[in-house]
Amino acid sequence: MVGRTEELAGLAGVINAACAGQAGTALILGDPGVGKTALVAAACATASAAEDSRVHVLKGAALPMGSSAVPYLALRSAFRSAPADRGPVPLLHRASGESLANMPLLIDDWLTALTEDGPVVLAVDDLHWADQGTLDVLMYLIAGPAERRLAVLATSRLSEAHSASPLREWLADVRRLPGVEVSTLQPLDRPGTEALLARLLGAPPRQSLVTEVFARSAGNPYLTSLLARGLTAADRRLGPGLPTDLRAAVLRSWHGLPDQARLLTAMLAVGGREVDVRDLRRAAAGEVPPDAVVPLLRAAAAAGILDLSPDGTYWFHHPLIAETLVQTLSADERQRWHGAFAAVYGELAEAHDAERLPLRLIALADHHHYAGNTEAAYRWALRAAGTGDGSITPSDRLRMLRRAVALRERVPSAPEAPRELWEAVRSAARDAGDFTAELEAVDALLAVLDPQADPLAVAELMIRRMHLRWSTGEAFFDPAVAAQAVRLAEAEPRSWQHAYALSEHAHALMWRDRRQGGALAQRALAIAVAAGNPLALTYARAASAMAALAEGRNQEAVALTAEAIADALSARDFWAAIHAVMWHANAQLPTMFLREYADIIAEGRRRLEAHGSPHAYTAKLAAIEAESWLAVGEWRRTLAALRNTLGADPGPIADVSARLTAARLAALQGRNDDALAHLARAEELSDNGEAYLNLDFAAIRAEVYAACGRPAESFAAAMAGATRPGPPPTMCEWLVMQAARALADQAQDARDSGRHADSFVSAADDLQRRFPRGLHEIHGDHELYLSVLTALHSLYLAELGRARADRDNAAAWAAAADACGAASLRWEEAYACRRTAEAFLLHRRASRAQGSAFLRRGLALAAELQARAVLEALDQLASQARIPTGPVAQTHDAGPARLPGLTPREAAILDYVVAGRTYGEIARELVISEKTVSSHISSLLRKTGAANRVDLARMAAHAQRDVAEKG
Repeated sequence: MVGRTEELAGLAGVINAACAGQAGTALILGDPGVGKTALVAAACATASAAEDSRVHVLKGAALPMGSSAVPYLALRSAFRSAPADRGPVPLLHRASGESLANMPLLIDDWLTALTEDGPVVLAVDDLHWADQGTLDVLMYLIAGPAERRLAVLATSRLSEAHSASPLREWLADVRRLPGVEVSTLQPLDRPGTEALLARLLGAPPRQSLVTEVFARSAGNPYLTSLLARGLTAADRRLGPGLPTDLRAAVLRSWHGLPDQARLLTAMLAVGGREVDVRDLRRAAAGEVPPDAVVPLLRAAAAAGILDLSPDGTYWFHHPLIAETLVQTLSADERQRWHGAFAAVYGELAEAHDAERLPLRLIALADHHHYAGNTEAAYRWALRAAGTGDGSITPSDRLRMLRRAVALRERVPSAPEAPRELWEAVRSAARDAGDFTAELEAVDALLAVLDPQADPLAVAELMIRRMHLRWSTGEAFFDPAVAAQAVRLAEAEPRSWQHAYALSEHAHALMWRDRRQGGALAQRALAIAVAAGNPLALTYARAASAMAALAEGRNQEAVALTAEAIADALSARDFWAAIHAVMWHANAQLPTMFLREYADIIAEGRRRLEAHGSPHAYTAKLAAIEAESWLAVGEWRRTLAALRNTLGADPGPIADVSARLTAARLAALQGRNDDALAHLARAEELSDNGEAYLNLDFAAIRAEVYAACGRPAESFAAAMAGATRPGPPPTMCEWLVMQAARALADQAQDARDSGRHADSFVSAADDLQRRFPRGLHEIHGDHELYLSVLTALHSLYLAELGRARADRDNAAAWAAAADACGAASLRWEEAYACRRTAEAFLLHRRASRAQGSAFLRRGLALAAELQARAVLEALDQLASQARIPTGPVAQTHDAGPARLPGLTPREAAILDYVVAGRTYGEIARELVISEKTVSSHISSLLRKTGAANRVDLARMAAHAQRDVAEKG
């Protein structure tokens, strides 16, 4: 039930209330395929599967029986699952001569008796097909005693609930009854559609595919699943045409319309957008009588095919209906009707009919294009794109201009030069936040411009191309490219283009060595101030802020970046704005992994949104917010920020950032398959992710591989990031600690398997000699940042101790847990609590009180974070050590546990030890004395070398996992 958490919780509330003796009803309305049936089924399944559940779930559905009718069909199907030992079931075992007129009373009495045995959930699907008798019975039940343990769940199509049908009146009456909740199940949003596609395809899909599927399905889960058939997560786009079963599902209701209504709606689909009734009447002249248009449209609306907008226009209730109808038409029909619409809109445009003119210009350009009128399509596309009052969207303007570019070669008389058109495309792409389209335009302009004749324009385009190649995941900032742009711009040393190129040369250099570029940034700022160009000023101030920060002049950097943000917003250069916002945060805090950093980025994002920034820019800032929230354990805010990022197509670089954060969150919460899938997609989206110093590939690879039980790969990933030349990458602070963790995991696994761990101990010694302390950012002397470094160093030392099997390592782990708590590193704190509890409880000189305290602390943290791996490890430890943990801990039966060299009796006793049973419980189960149990456990300790029975249980559980994995 992807994206239905809140809805499921609502139904669970109704069922739980019924279990507690409070009757309730939930009526779920929605479009076909939106998931009503699946939602109710999931709620019923959860109720049935609950531990010690005595809930009677009775599920039935009404059917479209056509001319034949079976009274009470939905209730008959529901009652077939009733317990057979509760007497005759109404409708299924009628007494001789029993009248259907008394059926509401009989069913009510029978259900009341059944609720005395246990709570009852009566679920009835597709009420829009139910007969009047079923509706009457349900009304009687819903209006019955409020204190009985009965929950009624029912679904109906939204269109039927609003039509002139008996169901509409029934719903109106039911809504007034107490305990009735009526809700409309909405389609999934774009992130929900992406999550559903990931589930269907087995891996996160590409954003281009998500965009296409969401545009077509409008978030309808059933239609999304049909569109996804035959696709893979690697596909970038949907294939041509639509699947046969999808067309049948979409047009099922359409086929029930009268002939002329089908014809008119097919014409409307060719129209391609909301159509005014007057325009449709003109276009359909000769096909449909003018006075029949409105009644036919109303009939289509009553059938749920069309929606009537408040402005009087009609359009399809679901976009796939229009697309499917267009595909059912012949090429001649489509071309003829496109020509008819072009004629109508052409007359209106030439007459300067201002009402809805911009949309009509776009429609006119589209219809001429699809009618094959090339010159007219070119001319009207340019006119539509030239509408300068903001009445068309940037994406529509971009689409019109790209079409004009494509048609230009086929219009010999066109006066516009290619450069002029590409400049317009570039501007529109920038306004739309379409990095790929803008990069295409910049490449085209560079291909036609002469660097000798127009050096300033070429220099500016080269720098912008560097930005766009970064934004599309093609390449990181290249100092050589920037230097070439500087040389070209030196043709006019006082120009804003020269300042712009100098700024970005300094920027590119300082990513590799913060000590470089300072002088270039100062020169750039002086020229930009003299030129007075806001665009040059924002980049020069940002570069100067980077230089000031590298030299420890933080307050100066804060002031410079604040001015840079204002300049960027004034120039409406949103790329410069996100660049300035990020460095404004860096100037105030030395690392993004702090709550305060996330707050600064969020404020910057809101400022961009207030200035009308395209989503691709704000998405990048939201992705950075997500990283920051995740690091401090605010995983719900992480999900909210990721949802903001993916609420529309975020563009490649924001998508990569979001994937990496999603991979880390999944790994930390024990969803290993999701973690690997997100990591794989991030790597696929960025051909050379390691070159992006602002992306945390190395640390997240190491964390994901560790969570997935692949410590050797985790160690390799951590060391690759820690030893790379140049400045350390993002999350460098985690790398050395992660390397030590990977070695400790391998050493512990070797010991638990009876192998030597000397090589891993030696590697741990080498690691500590090479890295006495972990990596850190340059000039990271902020108090909060130092607390993060202290915590990660404490973890590093504790992991080295674990690798060496230091029997006095508990104190190191306790210190690490406390340091992580002080630094607000909650994921690391939960993990350290787990290791502390193990260290205290697994040794002979263990402090049970201290171990219990850290165990409970870790359980509380892990439960809050939903860190499944930590929660399960501590849960099992609590069971084995017989430590009561209250409602947080759960006892798990570990199943058969096997270690080599044991007698059958010892193996049987070991199973009970793993399950956390006491000597007395084991003795009673096996009908032996406690002394005999003690003797066997002593033998087990000798044979395995375990320190105590807790250590013995841990070793047995490890052996059990090994067997399961090999099996």
